[in-house]
Amino acid sequence: MKNKIICLFFIAFIFPVGEAGAVFLLIAPGASATATGEAQVAKADDVYASYYNPAGLGFQNKAGMAGMHVNWLPSLADDLYYEFLAYKYPTSFGTIGGHLIYLNLGDQMATDELGNELGQFKSYMWALTTGYGVKLTSSSSVGVNFKVFHQKLADSATASEKGDPYSTDFAFDIAYLKRFGVEQNYFNLGFTISNIGPPIDFVDQDQADPSPTNLRMGMYKEFKINDYNRIN
Repeated sequence: MKNKIICLFFIAFIFPVGEAGAVFLLIAPGASATATGEAQVAKADDVYASYYNPAGLGFQNKAGMAGMHVNWLPSLADDLYYEFLAYKYPTSFGTIGGHLIYLNLGDQMATDELGNELGQFKSYMWALTTGYGVKLTSSSSVGVNFKVFHQKLADSATASEKGDPYSTDFAFDIAYLKRFGVEQNYFNLGFTISNIGPPIDFVDQDQADPSPTNLRMGMYKEFKINDYNRIN
């Protein structure tokens, strides 16, 4: 079995995630990606490319699927979990991909403005993304994603609140990937801006939060030590 040590270098700029809405979109899927600190923007060579860099789909010519289930914060509650399902399918004019994210926030207790219990309700968030990657040249590609996401925090507003405690919004991603070299002796540069979209609001439109827009740039290089070991 060939062993690989992955050490990817990247630069990430996040605007302004601390005050953004729909931050569940930033939960990174994939064991390999998580193990390398989410440094995948210049690698993006598998089905998870639709999340990290859709331009990476342009270099892929095989269909595939991947799934992930995570018990989220199990020490706090047993009904919080994260689901991720991705796919890719090559065509004669590029590769189509996408993914589904579902975050279950469990059962909550509803109360009125006086603290009286009104019964339980469920909270959850989901996002459906469709992407496309295509080669511009034999060594470069571009990609784009369009996503629709829904966040349900409660069934209804409380007291004098007139808005809805749930929201359905949209966003899109743009991406670029450049390869230098051939076969295993290549060097990649990647770039993506994800979650570009309008402000997200619940109940009060005047208190809307920005989308969790995320800019990533990175580079990827593979060094072959011998027939059994490589460093990326």
